[in-house]
Amino acid sequence: MPDSNTEPLALSRLEDLKDTARKLSIEILFADLSDPEFPTQSGTCKVHGEDFIVVDQRLSAQRQVEVILDIFQQFDWDDVYVASWIRERLENPKLTGLTS
Repeated sequence: MPDSNTEPLALSRLEDLKDTARKLSIEILFADLSDPEFPTQSGTCKVHGEDFIVVDQRLSAQRQVEVILDIFQQFDWDDVYVASWIRERLENPKLTGLTS
C-alpha cells in the first residue's frame, strides 16, 4: 500500500518526468498491462520513429517514478535541462526512493 505521505510527492515527480520527456519528444503512456494473453512490462518502444515509454498504470506512483527513471538512463540528457532531482538520479542511478 502506498505511503500517504509520499504519494503527493510521487505524483508531483511524475509530472516533472512527463515534462522532461516532452523535451526530447518522448511520450509517456500509462496503460493497464495485465492482459494474461499478452504479458508485457513497462518499457520503451519506437513507433514510426517516435519514442514512447509505456508504464503499467497499476503500479504505485512511486514505482512509476522509479520505472521511468530507469528507462531515462537509455537516453542522452547532457544537453537538456532537467530538474535537479532528476539529474541527481540520472547521474547516480543507485539512489532510490523519493527523498533524493
